[in-house]
Amino acid sequence: MAVSAEEGAYYQELVSVERNMLNGNSYIEKRLKVLSQDKDKFTPLETDFYQLLRAHHDYLSSNLEACKERLAILIKQTKSIDIKAKANILLATAEHVLGNHVESFIALDKAVTAVPNLTRQRYKASILQTAVGIYQQAELFEFALELARNLQVEARKLKHGEYLCIANYELGMIERRTGQIKMAKQRLMLAVDYCKNNESKIFEYVSIIALNEIEADQGKLKKSNAELLKIIGPVNAIGWKNLIAQLNIAIAKNYFRLNKYDRAEEYALASYHKASEGKDRRRLQISAEILAQIYSKTGQKEEAIKYYNEFRKLNSENRVKVRQRKLAFDIARREES
Repeated sequence: MAVSAEEGAYYQELVSVERNMLNGNSYIEKRLKVLSQDKDKFTPLETDFYQLLRAHHDYLSSNLEACKERLAILIKQTKSIDIKAKANILLATAEHVLGNHVESFIALDKAVTAVPNLTRQRYKASILQTAVGIYQQAELFEFALELARNLQVEARKLKHGEYLCIANYELGMIERRTGQIKMAKQRLMLAVDYCKNNESKIFEYVSIIALNEIEADQGKLKKSNAELLKIIGPVNAIGWKNLIAQLNIAIAKNYFRLNKYDRAEEYALASYHKASEGKDRRRLQISAEILAQIYSKTGQKEEAIKYYNEFRKLNSENRVKVRQRKLAFDIARREES
């Protein structure tokens, strides 16, 4: 097999590991361990690529400080603009999870600024996708919308259905949060189609959930619930706790609006426990709010007060976090200029 001097004999194997990064930590650990036995044969580019994959594995294993240390060294030493940009967006994500929002936005800005000059189209799309998510959580919708449109452009260039699925989902979510409901609905329907045709199951399911939350808000509660209940089996099979929590929240809300409080409680408790396990404080807040409403309606005063107090505490924390992210964004922009 003919390969360039930079890429070497191991480059495609590293690409294969990268594309399978979400297939489970033990699977990736095994593949990286096998590759590590030939590290002395790597080209400089392959060495950097291997370190990037190790850092990504650290991140997915929740070893965030180890991830940051590895990335700091890699960003300084790599001569690859693609590796550096991808390392910066991964660093931005790790800092974001740790609550270091100034550092997160500085790293994010470096990654996004590099996007027009990258040689790997997939990196352009994945960097923009991650940046959109961070901006959305900070409620910086203007920036999120701009990057989501750029993501759509890159996805069309790639002619890659998976990224078109993701781009339409991200645009749909921004439009929904900014009150453009008709446009959001059309966008999410497009996302579902692209996702189904490209086996992008996670984004297919989050698009279906969002679409049916809109249907419920428009009064089509039974139709919404029927569609959501269809995907509960496959979503549970995937096993992502935060996705399971998100689906159970939507179903619990529908049952509550239909005055079926027993069923609403069942799904609200399921979402509460999964959000707790996944350390997802935003969905934990929503679950606590639904439970407080259910117990208030069913006359269980002590339970209602317990969950209302938890909701209020989490709501206050999450509002503070949004303010902190917006302030951090302004500080990061000043430091970068």
